[in-house]
Amino acid sequence: MFEKANWIWKTGDRRPINEHICFRKTFEWAAALSNRAMLSITADTKYRLWVNGTELGEGPIRSTADHWYYDEFDITHLLRPGANAIAVKVWHYGHSNYQYVENEAGLIAQLSLHGSAGIQAIGTDETWLYLRHEGYDADVVKRNVNIGWMEIYDANAMSEQWVLPSYDDRNWARSEVVAPYGGVPWGELYPRGIEPLSTEIVRPKQIIALSEIVPILQVISVNMRENLYPESRDANAKIFSGFLAVKLVAGAEACGRLTFAHSKWNGVQGRFRIDDRWYVHNDEIQVAAGEHLFLMEICGVHNDLFSHMEIDFDTELRFAHPFEGNQDASFVTIGPFETIESYADGFQPVYGGVEKSTGLNHEHPLLLEIGACSTLTALEAYKDMCKDVHPRHVLVNKMIYSLMMRKRVVKYYPVTNRLERMLHDHLLPTELPVPVEDGDIEIVLDFGKIYVGTIELEVDAQQGTVIDVYGFENRVNGVNAYTSGCNNSFRYICRDGRQVFKSFARMGFRYLIVTVRKADAQIRIHRLQLHQSSYPATDKALFRCSDPLLNDIWEISRHTSQMCMEDTFVDCPTYEQVFWVGDCRVSALVNYQLFGSYELVRHCLEMVPRSRSQSPLLLALLPTDWQAAIPMWTFSWIIACKEYVDYSGDSTFVEAIYPEIRETLDAYRGFLNKDGLFDTSSWNMLDWAPIDIPNVGVVTAQQAQLAQCHRIAAKMAESLGLHSEAETLLNHAEQLKLAIQEHLWDEDAQDYLDGIHRNGKPSTTRSLQTHVLLYLADCLGERQAAVINPKLLNPPEDWIKIGSPFFSFYLFEVWQRFGELDRTLAQIRTDWGKMIRYGATTTWETFHVFPRSHAHAWSAAPAFVLGNQLLGVEKLEEGYRKIRIAPPVTELLWADGIVPTAYGRIDVSWSKKEDKRVMRVSVPRDIQVEAAPERSEDWDIQIHVIG
Repeated sequence: MFEKANWIWKTGDRRPINEHICFRKTFEWAAALSNRAMLSITADTKYRLWVNGTELGEGPIRSTADHWYYDEFDITHLLRPGANAIAVKVWHYGHSNYQYVENEAGLIAQLSLHGSAGIQAIGTDETWLYLRHEGYDADVVKRNVNIGWMEIYDANAMSEQWVLPSYDDRNWARSEVVAPYGGVPWGELYPRGIEPLSTEIVRPKQIIALSEIVPILQVISVNMRENLYPESRDANAKIFSGFLAVKLVAGAEACGRLTFAHSKWNGVQGRFRIDDRWYVHNDEIQVAAGEHLFLMEICGVHNDLFSHMEIDFDTELRFAHPFEGNQDASFVTIGPFETIESYADGFQPVYGGVEKSTGLNHEHPLLLEIGACSTLTALEAYKDMCKDVHPRHVLVNKMIYSLMMRKRVVKYYPVTNRLERMLHDHLLPTELPVPVEDGDIEIVLDFGKIYVGTIELEVDAQQGTVIDVYGFENRVNGVNAYTSGCNNSFRYICRDGRQVFKSFARMGFRYLIVTVRKADAQIRIHRLQLHQSSYPATDKALFRCSDPLLNDIWEISRHTSQMCMEDTFVDCPTYEQVFWVGDCRVSALVNYQLFGSYELVRHCLEMVPRSRSQSPLLLALLPTDWQAAIPMWTFSWIIACKEYVDYSGDSTFVEAIYPEIRETLDAYRGFLNKDGLFDTSSWNMLDWAPIDIPNVGVVTAQQAQLAQCHRIAAKMAESLGLHSEAETLLNHAEQLKLAIQEHLWDEDAQDYLDGIHRNGKPSTTRSLQTHVLLYLADCLGERQAAVINPKLLNPPEDWIKIGSPFFSFYLFEVWQRFGELDRTLAQIRTDWGKMIRYGATTTWETFHVFPRSHAHAWSAAPAFVLGNQLLGVEKLEEGYRKIRIAPPVTELLWADGIVPTAYGRIDVSWSKKEDKRVMRVSVPRDIQVEAAPERSEDWDIQIHVIG
């Protein structure tokens, strides 16, 4: 596929940070030469492709260096006789995030022209031309560590005609070949085995407000990475102590507050002193005219190394170098005095931000000594320890989240029909008012639901006009709920006249704020729309029943699931867009019931073991180098592998995945202690609930799941003819179960411990979560089961209750086995019904009103439960080769819907109206059908065979 292609890049830096490079290749083509043209392409990190000015797509899908994907495009219809041009814009991140592990930069592509004389190949080499795209600001803040860099684009820097064959590229440079195909660091490339994302245009539904605003005077973002961790590009949590210092200059007496944009997790912050007084976030501060010492103490776990300081004073403050002689730099760092590396190896302390203790010495002598400095003169004694922060790493008013949140409104405008022109697809633009109070014009838009994709603007503006665009998910009592921890935004700097811009990065949101800054003339908005993109899915899995509330819950679950399907399943469209391994199991099951996109599930499951080089426990998310291992997520992966075969009928998968599962279980048994208990140092999460389970020690539920996974692996081994391995795995499972009864059952309390800390101290809580997972893993002792099973329906008051929609999924599994369908429906009405009552269009991350994330895939369980349990179709054999028709036992009066299968869809409709019990089922011919006599006795069941 790439036999004539090489990896190319610009001359110079092989690992640039946040850089956009444009590549062009022009060639002559005649129709007689070929009748088919196929372009294979990939890049590190992301590319956007044009052929003769037509945008074709973006890529690649999430990849790891040892398993990098490429895309293929049929461009035959775009070629024309004469000169043709392939244009590619490559965005190299240069930093890891939670979707990418930092690597070298590169582009590789090959155009294969198929004709009667054979195949002519045009591959990337030194004849391809490149130019750094100066329109993209490289020195920006991040949206957050999960997603990576924010976009700031200046339309004045480069002509958009560079994608056309006629563009004059004489000033462009020749590319450098940096590696042959198959060479390091990418090796062999793999074709994507999943569909491209589908795209639809979504326009805003309503203008919420139009106003003139004045933002906070100063937001200073200091990037300390090069100072504190030079050459470090990873996304791992940074645990360290030190100081940030600067000379604060007030031209006159000033009063105000200093706040930090994000928590310590998403940025660097700490208490700070101005001269001889310590302050914390949001304290009222008064400073006299003159020069002052500003000293911020840093001692904690930080997942990003920016400090975003929102400085809201009644007069502007200046920042200067604390010592004389250096006029270029202002801020300095001191330290780090102490650092701790976080490794997800299962043995060392976690220190990934999930435990209460950081492991740092808060009484470190230098923290105390330097922290006692109350004047610039006193700090000078430590001058040799100070390191200047490069001026390009001190960013002013680029943190758009802060500018959007920290502002005051000086004038409101009525929303008229003329302003609403931008909501429609017609020729007349929305004309925004010209500011009258020397402020900025802000418009708040509602898209009706949470969506995700890239935003396109078409505006008519003066050169230099700044347009900031920021998205968020919810409004509470008419007030914007800003995205704490996520700078969900981009900035566009206009050229003169009418122009179009489409963002590169994907954003999730329901509401959008568009703020026009520095506008001296009227701005016209011709078009503002979202290129909504997600994994292609249709509404084949319809569901309706006699309860309108359940119908609404099913719909918000369906929409959430679709918004969280990208090139992998992701947790949420706004804050993270991350493939979490544990969330994947719920997403996959929902997908089977809604869309039947089996190839996406297999793609996700095959990715998981690729983190083994980083942790024997496997990482909880990927691709990333953040060291976070959650054993329950690994167990969920193994369970999901079994369920994939059950639902898809893909017989080839077991042979491919079993060796990975076996190796994983071998590694996990390495953490068994002398009592045969799984004892590890990791992020031992079961649920968002206050369960006393140790991050270092034994977790009862994990012990049970480890036994369950050994049984799953044993069945796989047996199916592959590996009988001896199967027997060994079953023996391991039995020993793990026996250890639970011997060491984790509390005979006095007649229930199971949640865990045992490594110091031998038992957990102080008992939880429903632990007992649910013990039951599902078939790890209740026979005597204990008689005691525990009734409590799963009526838990004791002192048991920790379910804390998230995610874990409710597991509880519903238990109730399904007990035949408690109406109990499940009642709980769904209560918990998800609350979301509906608060106007939700997607399912929340937690049951709290209101949560952080309003669209979370792990909460879409009702879409699975309602279709799986209420339609009366029971899967008897893998892939629905054989099904049982069993009308549900429920108080509901009717339901209809569709069950996707690999053989085609099953249509179901049943009704108990007017004392008639009728059920109609349409089934593809290749599916065997049987009826459940005990459930169908009083029913008129009509089966229609298709095909």
